[in-house]
Amino acid sequence: MIPRMRHVLTALICLLTASAVHAAGVGVGLGIPGDFQAVYQLRVDNFVIGETQVDLAAQTSGRYLYSSRTHSTGLLRIFRNDKVLESSLFTLNGQHIRPLEYRFDHTGSKKERHAYLKFDWNAGEVANTVEGHTWEMKIPERTLDKLIVQLAVMMDLDAGKKELVYSIADGGKLKEYRFAIVGKETLRVPAGEFATIKLERLRKDNDRTTYFWCAPSLGYLPVRIKQIEHEDNVTYLSELKQTSLGEQPAAVTETPATTAPAETKP
Repeated sequence: MIPRMRHVLTALICLLTASAVHAAGVGVGLGIPGDFQAVYQLRVDNFVIGETQVDLAAQTSGRYLYSSRTHSTGLLRIFRNDKVLESSLFTLNGQHIRPLEYRFDHTGSKKERHAYLKFDWNAGEVANTVEGHTWEMKIPERTLDKLIVQLAVMMDLDAGKKELVYSIADGGKLKEYRFAIVGKETLRVPAGEFATIKLERLRKDNDRTTYFWCAPSLGYLPVRIKQIEHEDNVTYLSELKQTSLGEQPAAVTETPATTAPAETKP
């Protein structure tokens, strides 16, 4: 479990944080409240290993900043003190999100990692700075960073779109992220019970499978994210603990259990 801490912090957090922004009001109406916060609990095979807090704040000149802070908790904190800080500064270009800057900082481990992306839309490129080394990469219009992609997914779900395909600037490469709607489920998480739309991220390889459940009552905010590592036979789970969004059902005080049938590998 411990050697995989970096994976759960980096792979799952990018799904969590961006989705929160749309639920806070970034959508077709383009109305954004001043403050927003949501907290998620991270588990590995039913062991609590960390917690993530996401925040949204309006900036000046029509810009918005959302950030996430993930840290290890419980017994794992005795052995590791991982912290992951991510932020994405963006603006709105009509009905579309336009990233301006992205930052990633992972500390508390033997191998720390720092990355910074700066988007230049006039030149149609992004400058990638990783561990002090900078290089430029050409990007097409509507390219996103890996944190903000879920915001785009949530906005598209709200608009009724079925084709969820996005160009992502990630790790100095231009990648394609694809998502598919695979069903509807009602499930319970620490924040309560929610009717959800279930999505799967489509990948070319079969090394891992990632699902997330988005609640329409919270503006399609994900209330559960599950990532299955098939080679290691490990399951990472992230569940909504509390949020300032919408009307909340009664909180669950015991370990939550989904009311949907058990999943099978697609």
